[in-house]
Amino acid sequence: MKRNPFLKKTLYLLLSSVFLVVLNACGQNNTSTPAATDASAVPSEMVTTNSAQPSDSGSPQTSVYESSANDDALAAYKNFLSGSINAQDLKHEISDGVITMKDISLEPDLKTYYAFFDMNGDGIPELHLRPIVGGSYAIFTYLDGQIVLWHNGPDYETPLNNGAILYERDGAAPTHINYYYLVLDSDGNEISKVNFSKYHSVDENGLTESTDYDVFMFEDNEVDVDEWNSLTTEYLSNSSDLIIWNEL
Repeated sequence: MKRNPFLKKTLYLLLSSVFLVVLNACGQNNTSTPAATDASAVPSEMVTTNSAQPSDSGSPQTSVYESSANDDALAAYKNFLSGSINAQDLKHEISDGVITMKDISLEPDLKTYYAFFDMNGDGIPELHLRPIVGGSYAIFTYLDGQIVLWHNGPDYETPLNNGAILYERDGAAPTHINYYYLVLDSDGNEISKVNFSKYHSVDENGLTESTDYDVFMFEDNEVDVDEWNSLTTEYLSNSSDLIIWNEL
């Protein structure tokens, strides 16, 4: 029996067509799945990137602001030192509310030392004024575009590198040294104050002094020298070498 060549060719063409249709359908299914995955990944990456931008752009803005405020404060302080503007005494510690350079010193020619040093930790220096003879020790800060009295104390006070203040005064009858260690808050209000002192002892008649310090007081309590040294070291060991004084 002979095979029909025409029928054989027709069957071949039909099988080839079916195979191509099936293959094309499989190919379309394979390319659609990755497309969905890529589309869902794009928004996630954008959110991560955008969320980091505010902190990156915020840092330079803060430093620029601090630099600008620092420059404004120094310019205002120099105008105050020259006598062209006044300062505000909000607590009325020196005046009735307004302070001029003439209020700072008892000297007729305003012989005064000044320094710039940040005491309240806001990144803006305070203006420190100490008359060469007489007067008091005054600290001014720059607040809301004004020079404001921040602290006013005796000229025996010394600002320290850590922002605290050390008072040290020599006295007689008998020979002694009084100290206090003062800590202020950001507004210049007292947080803590520690008092201590050391004396020469005297005889029963109060006429003859010892040759050295041998009476030691800490917060109104008499202690021995070793305990006094232990209690006061943390206060007396603080330096003030970062505060550079200039003569006006």
